[in-house]
Formats: sequence, structure tokens, C-alpha cells
Amino acid sequence: MSRPQPLALAAGLFTVVPMPPVLDLQRGDARRALAWLPVVGLLLGACAGAVGSGVVLLSGAQLLAAVLSVVVLQLLVGGMHLDGLADTFDGLAAVGSRKAGRDAAAALQVMRQPDIGAMGVVAISCVLAVQIAALATAPDARSLFVLALLGPLAGRLAVLVASRRGVPAARPGGFGALFAGVTPPAIAWLQVVVGAGAAGALGWWAADPLAGIGLALVMLTGIAGSVGWTRHLVRVLGGVTGDVFGAMVEVTTTLVLLGGALVIT
Repeated sequence: MSRPQPLALAAGLFTVVPMPPVLDLQRGDARRALAWLPVVGLLLGACAGAVGSGVVLLSGAQLLAAVLSVVVLQLLVGGMHLDGLADTFDGLAAVGSRKAGRDAAAALQVMRQPDIGAMGVVAISCVLAVQIAALATAPDARSLFVLALLGPLAGRLAVLVASRRGVPAARPGGFGALFAGVTPPAIAWLQVVVGAGAAGALGWWAADPLAGIGLALVMLTGIAGSVGWTRHLVRVLGGVTGDVFGAMVEVTTTLVLLGGALVIT
């Protein structure tokens, strides 16, 4: 039986695109799919950016364009990363309470619950608010398109880096364990460099060479921040999970959109 195409598998696993039938998903499949995840991010960002920039060109309504860009992005991924974001922050809140018995195991149990706690609601609200505000500051349709493109790209690059060898899974089995530690570090860092180069080129195209340098630095800073946060989560939770990967996508996307908005406006 032939193995699934990695781009189709990546889109099927991390978006609402129907996944090709796979009866025995292996870690090799996970590694190949993750290598294409930044491309999925670019495609998602292109769809969201096209909608937002189209609204700006047609009506000049910056805020509406920003809202619709974020809505399109979340519809394309089925809100799955927001769910991971909420679960991760609820788990961190459980550990941070320092009550008796609130350890990594308890946090992971909280993260597996189907409901959402107060910290999860706050995390989702803050992330969406900052993403919309950042996109709304774009001075024109071209700048909005570039920001909408780079945010999702950065979020997926962060997951690729967090899946590098040496980063453990928090628990055996499950979605996170399938992807934890499968990416060779050289592949992860090479894609980060390519992503920073793309950010620089897009910033030059959207504004000027200085904006290009600024966006490249924002991309690298966002990924560096995700590395530091991954280390913190590994210390607190004992490793990464599918929820952690989702949180990594949303937080890194938000940071890069925020930094990009400060650079390009």
C-alpha cells in the first residue's frame, strides 16, 4: 500500500481538508507531513490574506478586513489550534495554582477534559483580539496580505521546531506522541532560515528594504520565543502534546503578527 502524499497528509491533519485514508499512520509519515506544514501555513495565510486584502481594496474597511481574515483562517483549521491553546493554558493554570496534588499529571488530565476553564477563555480572547488588532493596523491591502501570510507561516514553523528530535512527548500515545521528536534539527532550522528570508522579501515588496529586515527579525524572534516557551512547557508538563502544538501555533502567530504590525505600519 502506497504511503500518503506528505502535503495532502499535512493538510488533512492540520486543516479541515479531508484527509486521505490512512490505516496505519507511522512516525515516518508524521515526519514527512510536518516538513510540509510551513507550506500549509503559507496556503492558509494566502487564503486569509486574499479575503482581507480584497475587502480593503473594495471598501477600505480595515477592521472588517482584519476580522474576516482571522475568521477565514480559523474556519480553514476548524478552530483546532484554539482548542489546544485553551487546554494548554488551563493545564498551566492548574499547575500554577500550587494546590496539593497539582503536578504535571494533574495538568495533563485537566488538558484532556472536554470543557474549557477561565484561563482558556482568556487565552483565546487575548489571542484573537491581538491578531485582529495587528491586522487592522496594516496601512494598505498589500501589507495586510503580507502579515496574514507570515503569521500562519510562523506558527507552523514553531511546531516544526518543537517537533525536533530531543523534545519529548508528555505522555505515550496520542496525537502529540506521534509527532514529538520526529523532525531532524537541521531540517527544522533550515526551514526557519528560509522562512525568515521569505519574510524579508515580502516586507521589501510590501514596503521597503528596512521593513524587509524588520520582518525577517520579527520572524526569527518569534521562533526564538517559541523555543523558549517549549522548554518551559517541557519543564512543567514533562513534554509536548497535541494541545501544546496547537498553542504553539496560535501564540507564535500572534507574536509575529504583533511584531510585524509594529514594523510595517
